[in-house]
Amino acid sequence: MKVDLNYGYTSISLNIPEKNLARMIEPWKQPEARNAEVVASALQCDEWETFCRRSAGKRLCVLLPDSSRDTPLKDIVPRLLPALRTCGRVDFIVCTGTHQAQTPSNIAVLENVKVAAERAGLHKCRFHIHDGEQDRLIDAGATAQGTRVFYNSFIEEADVFLVLSDVKVHYFAGYSNAIKYFVPGICGFETAEKNHSLALDNSATFGVHPWHSNIARTENRLAQDQLEAMGLIVKERLVWAFVTVSTLGSIQWAQFGQAEEVTRAAFDVVDRQNAFMVEPVRYLIVSPGGMPNDVDLYIAQRALELTKAAVVDGGEVLFAAACPKGVGERQTTENFYELLTAPLDKIFATVEANYRLFSHKPYKFAQLIARLRRIWLYSQISDGIVESIHLSPAPQPQEVVDGWLAGEPQAQIMVVNGANKVALYAE
Repeated sequence: MKVDLNYGYTSISLNIPEKNLARMIEPWKQPEARNAEVVASALQCDEWETFCRRSAGKRLCVLLPDSSRDTPLKDIVPRLLPALRTCGRVDFIVCTGTHQAQTPSNIAVLENVKVAAERAGLHKCRFHIHDGEQDRLIDAGATAQGTRVFYNSFIEEADVFLVLSDVKVHYFAGYSNAIKYFVPGICGFETAEKNHSLALDNSATFGVHPWHSNIARTENRLAQDQLEAMGLIVKERLVWAFVTVSTLGSIQWAQFGQAEEVTRAAFDVVDRQNAFMVEPVRYLIVSPGGMPNDVDLYIAQRALELTKAAVVDGGEVLFAAACPKGVGERQTTENFYELLTAPLDKIFATVEANYRLFSHKPYKFAQLIARLRRIWLYSQISDGIVESIHLSPAPQPQEVVDGWLAGEPQAQIMVVNGANKVALYAE
């Protein structure tokens, strides 16, 4: 049977006999999801009326995702802005965190918001893309974990915050959520580095977060550090959020309210719809879900982390990630790509002795590589670079599948398409 996988801006097809297909897993997608209707319905609530009333005359700061996120802003922003005309001023900031700031795609995000603001009649506005290296930062103090919190001065005059947050599982912060727009979203690199060093802690994993409704799933040191750091930034100011759960630009669920309340509700939705118990197999095929989730290997890797429980020790993974921008952004080269070319034991020793920002990525990659027989990579990255980081090029992915079945005719192959949005747990 034919199995389709999202890949870059297009898709690829693989032929897998039905008897060999253990399971096909994809994120939640309702057949009749209509973004405009879902957004409109979410805004028909008392919380939205309260927010609009309490924000009148106030300086509002809207926190936006950067272009590496696939939040369907074009369907959300124009429907929120008309009600903000009563604000004293509306500031918009693109929360890039550790990503590059002035990229064409981030500039496009902000330009689209500018156009929407003009059409909505918002005249007192400011617009900014966070740059953790160049912007003026404010020192908010330190968390209990010792993270020094430096945040962008652009937000300091805000009386109230509104976060546009698309929620999904996150492989070390528990979930992508409103807190991450503050930390690391608008923080300096020093803050991100100290916080992300906690990614090496066993508690830093998906599905665990201090805002989770299940008390047994709240102990994540890294996420707790982010929450405490956010508190140092916002102080007593209210944080509201328009929260969505989306798949390939289609909004499946949305809710508006105060950030903690609606984020907790979104976690429950994600757990119910995008978390799967699986019986691990020897052969696993993974697609992050196409652009922007496979823009480069640094971004795409999280799909492997979210699905690794589905493959047994000594198994093999076929990873279909287009990576048109190569291994990663310029600033990740030394502590991601170059470190990943080292012998695996050296990667572990280097990171454990002296964590540097981005080095949790090669550390986790090395852990997975060490326990598997092989990770095949079908991508636009050159074979030489792929081989230098302990992976095997797969220029013809069907040949990998055929090779598996030739050696083991009864092999069971699990396929995950859109892995950036799911969480797999071994039974």
